[in-house]
Amino acid sequence: MRKPTLITWQPTDEITKGFFEVVKFDMNFGDKGLTITLVDKMKTTVDITYDKSTNYLGDYVVSFRYTSEIPMSMLASQAKEARDKSRLNNFETCFYKAVDSDYLDRFKPVFPGDLAGGLEHHIYPVDTGIVEVISDYVPSITLTKRRLNVD
Repeated sequence: MRKPTLITWQPTDEITKGFFEVVKFDMNFGDKGLTITLVDKMKTTVDITYDKSTNYLGDYVVSFRYTSEIPMSMLASQAKEARDKSRLNNFETCFYKAVDSDYLDRFKPVFPGDLAGGLEHHIYPVDTGIVEVISDYVPSITLTKRRLNVD
């Protein structure tokens, strides 16, 4: 299995500045799409929502999977290299897009013509591993900061 090349991906500036180390996550796939919910140590929540139809397949995403940390530790050096190239500091949160990945290549033959070139492999590091999504569009991102109770 070849190792993919990773590039850092920050769908919104809010993610970089207002979201820190993921300590909890949840995934929900249903009739309204795929939602990945990440919660950081400050209880800030990020909802990543894939709720549009993909071209050709007519589903919300082409594929998604969760892999635990140990099998995916092989990506650690690629993630560090991508972070170094982007000049992000170690406290800034980012996600990744994988270029030239086996997972992505598996689905390209299913898509006719130019549609295969529009597929992207999105990677979301979570507390215990990674969540990966193959899609042909960028999801919506909603960041919700925890409100402090003021009496």
